[in-house]
Amino acid sequence: MKLSSATLLATLSTASAFTANNGQNRLSSELFARQPIMAGNWKMNPATEADALNLATGFTALLNEMSETCAVDDHEGCTEVVLFPPFPFISKVKDIVGKQGISVGAQQVYYEDKGAFTGSVAASMVKSVGCEYVLCGHSERRTLFSDSDVNINAKVKKVLEFGMKPILCIGETKDEFDLGITKEVCAMQVSKDLAGVSKEDMENVVIAYEPVWAIGTGK
Repeated sequence: MKLSSATLLATLSTASAFTANNGQNRLSSELFARQPIMAGNWKMNPATEADALNLATGFTALLNEMSETCAVDDHEGCTEVVLFPPFPFISKVKDIVGKQGISVGAQQVYYEDKGAFTGSVAASMVKSVGCEYVLCGHSERRTLFSDSDVNINAKVKKVLEFGMKPILCIGETKDEFDLGITKEVCAMQVSKDLAGVSKEDMENVVIAYEPVWAIGTGK
């Protein structure tokens, strides 16, 4: 499969939601005193392993042309890049992108360690294949799979327990945006989803603001 630059860049289609603010509007808070991060969620794409490896190879080549990206904690002033492929592709995608310092993560995990939970994936499993990050509370998991704040909170804690970094996704719906309660909704999500997370653990938590109404619109 031949990949154009546009296709390769599409792997970071959600980059705006997962990019730390490194501009002049940065708040004077310890939460912003981290290396900027740009992450691409592949969702349920592409269709085959061959396509995934081709995409990873092409993306890595494209990223090599960008001078402001680097691995986590590599050096100051550059942006860490993380990819979130579907579960079956994680290990082999990591083999390709890891050589260039690109991290990989899991799109979600279950909060139990093991058991009769058909179709679920444990934190230990994704950790064992090289994941450094896990998405928690993505809007599609909240809406399509009824992922509650209680469950999201349990997942955040489980990810931290296994030494990985949760990316907590928060954001308001179109109705909530129209009502002008964006701040209240996000504050409530942060309060519930991070309940019991220590100040020390917060150093390993990324909060991604992703307004549900803007997904796929370019706004």
